[in-house]
Amino acid sequence: MNAPDSNSTYHQLRNDILDGSIEPSSKLSIAQLSSRYNSSAAPVREALSRLAAEGLVIRKGQRGYWAAPVSVDEFVDVARLREMLEVDAFRQSIRHGDLDWEASIAGARHRELTVRRNAEGHYSEHAGELIRENRRFHMALISGCPSAWQLRFISTLYDQSERFRRLSLISLAETTPAGDEHEAIMEAAFRRDEEEACSLLKAHIEHSNQRVIDTLFPERGATGPR
Repeated sequence: MNAPDSNSTYHQLRNDILDGSIEPSSKLSIAQLSSRYNSSAAPVREALSRLAAEGLVIRKGQRGYWAAPVSVDEFVDVARLREMLEVDAFRQSIRHGDLDWEASIAGARHRELTVRRNAEGHYSEHAGELIRENRRFHMALISGCPSAWQLRFISTLYDQSERFRRLSLISLAETTPAGDEHEAIMEAAFRRDEEEACSLLKAHIEHSNQRVIDTLFPERGATGPR
């Protein structure tokens, strides 16, 4: 069991990497991080080791730790796996989901719309909230999937892609974030129209991924994730 100080340092460092407060490829100094989080060196080392296991931190031998870089190839790979597993989990959720599953989707959709309205005109300042509510909606869609392992893998893939999405949304400045497609996905799911719902979700994920690529990696152009 980790001590509270270790967990606190881990979560703070993890959040700072995910939301871009710590830039990709940045050198991670144990002394500087200890000062940043008002922590001793031991919890920082433990946090770095845990994040290295998650792929959010890179250890370079005896040279120390760096925040993981972002590359188009990595994003394309993560995006491909996430789409494959998430669409399948959604299909299973439509088959197995009950009224509580529908209620969780409706609740997540309501939260998302409320946050988007409050962020209107200031999307870059609310990037973290928008990403969080988008994730909440997607996780609600697949929450009826009976495979705990599959849900765990999808959550991990979402974490890996979250840095890209936050950087993309910040770079888009005041452009309205994607999300209107969620309504059609939700309605198809409630009708238990498995084929249409899964087709809509697949297209939505592909559009969202292409948006990230076009924003962060314009040189990749229309090749997009495959």
